[in-house]
Amino acid sequence: MKIGIAVRKNDVDYFVHQSYVLFLKKINASIDIVTLQSDLSSFDAFLLPGGTDIDSRYYGQAPYACFQIDEEMDQLDRKIILEALQRKKPLLGICRGIQSINVFLGGTLKQNVLRHQSENHFILFQNEYHLVNSYHHQAIDQPAPNFEILAYSLDHEIEMIRHRNLPILGVQFHPELMESKINENILNIFSDF
Repeated sequence: MKIGIAVRKNDVDYFVHQSYVLFLKKINASIDIVTLQSDLSSFDAFLLPGGTDIDSRYYGQAPYACFQIDEEMDQLDRKIILEALQRKKPLLGICRGIQSINVFLGGTLKQNVLRHQSENHFILFQNEYHLVNSYHHQAIDQPAPNFEILAYSLDHEIEMIRHRNLPILGVQFHPELMESKINENILNIFSDF
C-alpha cells in the first residue's frame, strides 16, 4: 500500500513532520509526500496532517480568527480530498486534516475555541472517556453531509468524524504523538481504517 502525506510549509520550506512518517511505518506501508504537482492516482490512501488555518471563505464566513492562511495548502488538501472521494480511497485527517475534510465536503468551522491549545483533555468515544492531546484553536461547527460524529470533548467540541459510506476518518487530536497512551478502542479505529 502506498500512502501519500500532504506536505506543509513554513516561511522557508516544505516539510512533513517525522511523527507522521513513524506513525504510518508501523503498518509497513510505502510512504511518499504529496504536493500540488503530484499524480494522485499513484497513491492507495492519504494522510492530511496538521497545519495552519483554512481560509474561512471556503465555509462562508468572514475571517475573524484565521491565522497564517496558505492558499496553496488549502488547494492541496482540497485536491486530495476530492481524489479520495471520487476513487473511494482511504483518507485520514489529523487536526487541520479533519477540518479540511469537513470544510471541503460542505461543513463549517468555529474559528476560535477555548481550552484546546496545548491542553490535554478528555473525549467521549464509545461510551468511554479517553485522554487526548490538543493543539488547535479551531474546530468543526456543522459537520459535512454524510458524516457521523464519533467523539466529543467534554466541552462538546467535535473530536472525531467518519464518512458513513467511504473510508474517510478525521480526528482533532494528534494520535501520532501519543500512540503509547491511546486506548485500544481508539487504536482499533485506526487499524480498521
